Amino acid sequence: MEFSRGGFTVFARVLGEPKAPALLYLQGGPGFPAPRQRFAWITHALKRGYQVVLLDQRGTGRSTRIDAATPELIDAKVLASLRADHIVADAEALREEMGLARWDVLGQSFGGFCLAHYLAAHPERVGRALFTGGVPSIGEGADGVYRATFAKLKRRHQQFNAKYPAAEKMLREVCRHLEVEEETLPTGERLSARRLRTVGIELGREGGFASLARLFEAPFHPNGRLRTDFLAEVGERVSFAKGPLYAAVHESIYGGTVPGATAWAAERVSRELDGFAPDASPDDAEFYLTGEHIFPFQFEEDPALRPLTRSAHELAAKDDWSNLYAGLAGGHDAYAAVYTDDIFVPRELSLETAEVIGAQVFETDQFQHDGLRRHGEAVLGRLLDMAGV
Repeated sequence: MEFSRGGFTVFARVLGEPKAPALLYLQGGPGFPAPRQRFAWITHALKRGYQVVLLDQRGTGRSTRIDAATPELIDAKVLASLRADHIVADAEALREEMGLARWDVLGQSFGGFCLAHYLAAHPERVGRALFTGGVPSIGEGADGVYRATFAKLKRRHQQFNAKYPAAEKMLREVCRHLEVEEETLPTGERLSARRLRTVGIELGREGGFASLARLFEAPFHPNGRLRTDFLAEVGERVSFAKGPLYAAVHESIYGGTVPGATAWAAERVSRELDGFAPDASPDDAEFYLTGEHIFPFQFEEDPALRPLTRSAHELAAKDDWSNLYAGLAGGHDAYAAVYTDDIFVPRELSLETAEVIGAQVFETDQFQHDGLRRHGEAVLGRLLDMAGV
């Protein structure tokens, strides 16, 4: 299904029986399309009697995509229209196109942020609201959110160091090497220690500890140079070629919750904390990888992001964001899966908002942020059981 709205083509796939109750899925990110793979949660939703609506959010997938090949769309005003309010407005147009009075909505990660706005703006159009790994803070701005995510990441990193001390030692050695020697990625640019450290996003995914331990198992040749297979894998992990919008608009999703500009909050907050600043030394007692945080230097060093540099800086300076959650209150038919060790959306902030909207919460320390993708039947099944579906 495809339609035009606000200068964008918006695309959605609909799976299942057309007369079945609809479940709209709002993808995490921001900046990523709905899944093409038939994940277990999709199969389970179909078995539970839903038709599943997979919306490619504007700027992604088969909706109008924004990347380096569309320079006419790389503009701060355009990128500012990729937040939850416009995504929900697109969803409302889609709902009307499908002739539905309302539908149930499943929001994963950033999709949960969109769902929270949906409940604030059009509560009568949402039946059951299902959150997985993404109940946003409605009181903290970007600075407060990042202080919480860095604290979660520090705890995860310390667990990783305790489990894989050899990997921590090798990480420090690689960073020392990159500070004095030039090593280039397959895409041609020099790899910096600060960019390498962004692979820490893996600490928030299931299997991430083992994945990083393998990465740092044997990165050097006997002659002291980094192996090209190591550089190739790092290049894949640190490049935003597949999803440049994630980096460009990431901090803007927090704009408006408190007054003022986000002003590169992740970097500012990182400098308040031992071991997290981009220029932190591998010789310091505390030295950490970074997570889903976005830094200005990435737009200098990642070829996929360079075309978006000016717009990203303009978004960071924008100080008149609307509050996406204004008017959000309780009384919703809402259910949330909250992950205890989530480094993307900290549990404490999720639980605060869940209480405000009256959501029933299923909290677990068995899954990471990608719980829906990896354990879809267990996660969605639990929420639907709670909802009485």
